[in-house]
Amino acid sequence: MLELKNIKAGYGKKAVLENVSVKLRDNCITVIMGANGAGKSTLLKTAFGIIRAMDGKILLDGTEIRPTPQMLVKNGVYFVPQRNRVFPDMTVRENIELATHSWTDKSIFDERLRAVLEYFPDLKTRLDARADTLSGGQQQMVALARGLVGKPKMIFMDEPSIGLAPKLINDVFHKIKDLKEKTGTAFVIVEHNLKTLLPLTDWAYILQDGRVAYDGSSNGKTLEKMTSVVFK
Repeated sequence: MLELKNIKAGYGKKAVLENVSVKLRDNCITVIMGANGAGKSTLLKTAFGIIRAMDGKILLDGTEIRPTPQMLVKNGVYFVPQRNRVFPDMTVRENIELATHSWTDKSIFDERLRAVLEYFPDLKTRLDARADTLSGGQQQMVALARGLVGKPKMIFMDEPSIGLAPKLINDVFHKIKDLKEKTGTAFVIVEHNLKTLLPLTDWAYILQDGRVAYDGSSNGKTLEKMTSVVFK
């Protein structure tokens, strides 16, 4: 669905990514790994148009684009940031309803909300609760529900395990796998916590010093060897 070709990107005049090419596929969970400073979040933000690429091409369904967040949301791509996933002083319903700001027909929201809540039964009785009264795991579910209510083709997630207890991390990753299988939504995940996540993913990229060091299946001896080098 999204392809980045020979991307150079960074902050100001400082490049973090050099000649990076990745394919973010439909109906697939793709994990982007690497040590701190390798360029993982920069890659995600460049693909979403938060950061402008200095060089290279970005293609959406084969057509070259200059991405912006607004453009990608309209084309079915949603972004869950690393922190500040919810607005704490708003209710759960209000947080999810933020997804409708660009909708031309907001009358379908209640129907979409009911459908999405079937995947998140814990939220059904918490719609009127302030988001800051929820656990970290529940807040992550609110962020996912806000994305799914728009029927996206792909969701970017930047470090979804941050701030979560080990059991909640396991629950969140398995929920992502379940959502991919039931909705067909693709997920692109930047993550450090790989022990639980890797067995649930389809494809992996490892970044090392701003370049792609591994591009392939998320299982197998080659990936195991590469991760032992990167995270030694």
